[in-house]
Amino acid sequence: MAIVPLQKVTFYGSLSDRDAVVGGLQQLGCLHLVNLSGQDAAKPLEHAERTLVDEAIRYLEACPVQNSNQRNQYSEGLDCLGAANLALSNQKRRDELSDRQDKLGEEIEALTPWGEFRWPDLSETKGVRLWFYVIPERELATLEKSGLPWQLIRIESQQAHVVVLSTDQPKLPWPPKSLPRRSLSEVQTESNSVGEELEKVQWERAELTRWLTLMRRDLNETDDLLSRLSAAGWTLTDPQLFVLQGWAPKKTIPAIQDFARKKRLALMVQDPQPDELPPTLLKNPSLVAGAEGAVTFYITPPYRSWDPTWIMFLSFTIFFAMIVSDAAYGAIFLAGLLFGWRYLSGSPESRSLRNLMTAMILATIGYGVLAGSYFGATPAGLEWMQLKVEGQPFVNHKDAMMMLSLGIGAVHLALANVVTAWQQRGSNTSWVAIGWVLGILGGYFWGLFSEETNKATIWLAASWGQSPAAFQPQFKWIGQVAVVVGLSLVFLFSSSRPLVGAKPLDWVWRIVDGLLGLTKVSQAFGDILSYLRLFALGFASAQLAVTFNDMASSMQQIPGVGMLLALLVLILGHGVNIVLGIMGGVVHGLRLNCIEFFNWSLTEEGHPFRAFRKKAI
Repeated sequence: MAIVPLQKVTFYGSLSDRDAVVGGLQQLGCLHLVNLSGQDAAKPLEHAERTLVDEAIRYLEACPVQNSNQRNQYSEGLDCLGAANLALSNQKRRDELSDRQDKLGEEIEALTPWGEFRWPDLSETKGVRLWFYVIPERELATLEKSGLPWQLIRIESQQAHVVVLSTDQPKLPWPPKSLPRRSLSEVQTESNSVGEELEKVQWERAELTRWLTLMRRDLNETDDLLSRLSAAGWTLTDPQLFVLQGWAPKKTIPAIQDFARKKRLALMVQDPQPDELPPTLLKNPSLVAGAEGAVTFYITPPYRSWDPTWIMFLSFTIFFAMIVSDAAYGAIFLAGLLFGWRYLSGSPESRSLRNLMTAMILATIGYGVLAGSYFGATPAGLEWMQLKVEGQPFVNHKDAMMMLSLGIGAVHLALANVVTAWQQRGSNTSWVAIGWVLGILGGYFWGLFSEETNKATIWLAASWGQSPAAFQPQFKWIGQVAVVVGLSLVFLFSSSRPLVGAKPLDWVWRIVDGLLGLTKVSQAFGDILSYLRLFALGFASAQLAVTFNDMASSMQQIPGVGMLLALLVLILGHGVNIVLGIMGGVVHGLRLNCIEFFNWSLTEEGHPFRAFRKKAI
């Protein structure tokens, strides 16, 4: 099991030493604290200053230009809060200038077609106003018939810009344009000034990034302080003593015992009791640890359950490869991974993610080679590596792919029930899981060999050197027997009512419980059918690639720009297909594991282990 065994540790000490003990345990960093006081532990401790510093750090981290001259201490008269206030003042000023520049840009765009002019004073024009219209060029004759004085300014894209003179709004079939009450040159001058000020603010922001290291340190120290205050509030106290409790991995008990001796604390170490639910701490080899996030993304396994990380790693990798279904796409993913290899080497978590991505990409390339798909085409020299069924690529053979996808679903769900049976071994309910293993695999076998003319029957009979008529009844019979035996086990053991001393009414309720257990047949059938998405999405990805290739081939025939258009279609088309493949592979790969698989193997949820440790270094 990859779920780390835990023990409950309880410290008893003098109340005067509580803060020092809490600080030491935070430094030790291996304890999941238990709230003994009854205080609300669900709401994180926050205060205005911490929020302000956090916001300032995010603003400075997003600056495209970073000041490499990081400081070891603040300037005289400046502290973390002061640096945060400077950063947020800079952000406010930048936002104001950006908004002003956007508004000025809109004014310039509105004034540019009309050129440079000054709005006249009404006293100079005796109340005559300027009315601006943009009308279709063909409607100028209508304007001439109006009898109003007007002036054509310009014609652009068959749209005429005209100015009409009138004391009141002219009765014309077009609405007048509303223009800024300033000249174009005035607006441009202000826009240039705002741009210079905005550039100055941007450089001030880059200058302020020199305090990022110190601000992060101080923020982590604030978080550590809040964590210590929270931990102290979770203890039980009386006027002289305090009690602090938590869960710790078994391998850290010697270090905890040594800590207790040094601090002169009484320590009690206990194994988890049957009525207790310790937190869940997952620990897997780095090779597969990247799949832990995919597991806990949906559910945290209970402490006494099992860790599905290994199965998630393998099945998610296979599902992703089947959905993308192209070796060339996998090669592009590999190039991207190699480019970011160094960036994924910084922490154990990123290295574990890198291992998962490596497995997914290699599986995609391998499956794409078997499918013979390289950007939707098969090079002549690589056809020998392509897996074919009845003379055509197996990924394009609907019968073969549907049977393969359903077979994967049956095996995947049967494996979930095998794990459940092992977890519940020794109890009657384990026989229910065994019954579903037989029922699911038997049902698949039964369907696979349901007819002599069934493709699977013909292929497998030929591979065994037998005729379908002789081959089919044998294996169909095996599936039927497995279904009957499996569903019988489900019916007999779905009830938890005791057999010894059972009353007649208990037997009636056992029958009802058995029938209710059998209602999951429809769920099993629907869950297995859900795996057809592996075939559907993989087939769609392959057909889209072929379609884009055909479109590019057609474009290439256009004289002059044909090659350019074909290249654009290939780049854009395959780019879209790659994005869809990634989205489909991740979303549906997670769905088949987290919904279908977990629904049969993880029926309860635990809570994660959260180590009480220091953040500041």
